[in-house]
Amino acid sequence: MKKALLVGINRYPDPGNELKGCVNDVRQMAETLKSRYGFPGDGNMRILTDARATTKAILDGLAWLTAGASPGDSLVFHYSGHGSQVPDRNGDETTDRLDEILCPYDLDWNHPLTDDDLAAACANVPQGALLTVILDCCHSGTGLRDFALSGNLHYLASLTRPANLVHSGCTIPRGNFVRPCSIPPSDAPDRHRFLPHPETPHPDPQRPRRPARRFGVSLTRTNAVLIAACRDDQTSADAWIDGGYHGAHTYHLCRTLANGTRDLTYRALVSATGTALSRAGFAQVPQLEGPAPLRRTAIFVSESR
Repeated sequence: MKKALLVGINRYPDPGNELKGCVNDVRQMAETLKSRYGFPGDGNMRILTDARATTKAILDGLAWLTAGASPGDSLVFHYSGHGSQVPDRNGDETTDRLDEILCPYDLDWNHPLTDDDLAAACANVPQGALLTVILDCCHSGTGLRDFALSGNLHYLASLTRPANLVHSGCTIPRGNFVRPCSIPPSDAPDRHRFLPHPETPHPDPQRPRRPARRFGVSLTRTNAVLIAACRDDQTSADAWIDGGYHGAHTYHLCRTLANGTRDLTYRALVSATGTALSRAGFAQVPQLEGPAPLRRTAIFVSESR
């Protein structure tokens, strides 16, 4: 069985927080999953956009996504929208004392959807099934904190030699992917997918990179892979690309998926996406997190298949 939950939020209650590319991200991801990887469109694909993407709807969607999962199943959760950080409340953030969060349409700063909540919601995926989580938002690295097993957390920098990827089943698309042939509208400068906490100053973009987090977890939590649009100390771009607004990460990720072979691995996918982002002038570095064996497997293919 293949199931997907796709979330994209352009419009927030405060017009000043509006994004432009997130709904397009959902459309692009849905089309890629259906046309390239055989995911069904009706019944097993749930899409939440804008006002429908509330905290409850996302958590209910995650429960729906994982309900009845069995060995051999491939599950995908994709989120495009704002991300942020809030003061850590349970003491597990020893470096900067901040939790990374997703920002649903009805974001409640007093009860946010944290990386801890997301990991807990996805922890019931059974052995032999595979959950792929794709987060296109600021501070998305380590977005599934409890899946970061000691020795299995992998921060992946973009490659500088794209030719290395050909042997991994992936050819990086050539050309200028940032500037379209048409003239962008006057309000087209790139935006960051970040909402600052009202009581926490915007993090210094030049602050030292945080070390990899290493948390011990049970073996039942080794069946998920996280593809994050950036490190947890970086922002993710909402940009005008090829005549429309997109998340820079989702756009180049889907382009890489479309140009890759069916046996393209997660590691090769994230490497190629990082190279494409770098070539296009984006500073964000996509991340791959999860157990080492899963990082080397073909994308969207569970171990039991």
